[in-house]
Amino acid sequence: MNMRITDETLNAFVDQQLTPSEMGEVFEAIKQDPELARRSCETRQLKSMVRHAYDGVEPKQSTQWGNTRSWGMQAAAAVLLLGLGGMIGWTLRPAGGSILPAALAQKGEFMHTSHQQATAGNRFILHIDSDKPERMVAVLDYADQILDNAKKEGVPAELEIVANNYGLNLLREDFTPYRERINALANKHANLKFIACGQAVARIEREGKTVTLIEEARMVPSVIGEVVSKMKEGWTYIRV
Repeated sequence: MNMRITDETLNAFVDQQLTPSEMGEVFEAIKQDPELARRSCETRQLKSMVRHAYDGVEPKQSTQWGNTRSWGMQAAAAVLLLGLGGMIGWTLRPAGGSILPAALAQKGEFMHTSHQQATAGNRFILHIDSDKPERMVAVLDYADQILDNAKKEGVPAELEIVANNYGLNLLREDFTPYRERINALANKHANLKFIACGQAVARIEREGKTVTLIEEARMVPSVIGEVVSKMKEGWTYIRV
């Protein structure tokens, strides 16, 4: 069989989530294609360094989430994404031109990054890993402002809100205090998506709890994989 080697396939290959025959086929393709080998190496390097942020972090207790593996590790991993520029060609830079709200662009905690070789465009990932009300309101406000500005400027734009760690509460039917706001935004902006981290959901479910996501949310295997794939396509990552 001739498998089409997409970035999603490479992510699964690096994570060893393919079948043995599929792993073998991708491996053979990598041996014969230098560009595919480069992409595979880049993906493996980035993921390995991101996962390194999980090591040596002291788990902290939480009455809401239980005493299992620290959810703060995911936040550390997300931040680490922004520190790898010198090794694999990622650059920190403002993006979005006039459609990016000034308040967002000027705040130090909102860091922008995209792959320097990818096609530039008004495509954004807003990452939330906190359930603090001010953070949840901010991510929804910024998404609305960015897409409103894009419409006024007459430029195409895409935006994803990705949630993990405590930020998953934004997209949980039984936890989110912003259900109506999310529904209104989804109806207003067809180019807005809400993404939940499958690893975060799995951790909660391993504690014997049920996770019900809002209907607007789509679950991906991991936020790290989603961010890596989108950044390779030229999306700008912003941690809110």
